[in-house]
Amino acid sequence: MPSGEIAGLSLAVIAAVCLVAVIFLVPALIEIRRAAARAARTIEALEAVLPTVLTELREAVGTVNRTADTAAKLSASIERLDRLSEAAARTVGGVLGAMSHTTRDVVVPSLANLAGVLSAVREGIEWVRPRRDRRRNGA
Repeated sequence: MPSGEIAGLSLAVIAAVCLVAVIFLVPALIEIRRAAARAARTIEALEAVLPTVLTELREAVGTVNRTADTAAKLSASIERLDRLSEAAARTVGGVLGAMSHTTRDVVVPSLANLAGVLSAVREGIEWVRPRRDRRRNGA
């Protein structure tokens, strides 16, 4: 083969390869362009919505922070209430102990003394009553 024919054949092969490449690349480039257009529309939509979303997000974070502060205050109040109830329970225990001590050491002996006095009074009445009964019977 002469060199002129090889050069012509080579140019024809190169031209065919370029034509095939263009045939395959054009649809790919068109699809890339469409995807870029969709991406641009999506970005525009996000830019329109994003400020509102950020504002709502800030408000939600503020609400969560206030709720957390309220929960912390509630927890502190519950801890104070727990300490107060423990102190009240200790106080009630002390009062009950004092009442028990008073009952055991003061009231019970006083009641025993009162029972003794009442018993003595009853015996005295019984001693006086039979004398009256004897006088009535004529003895």
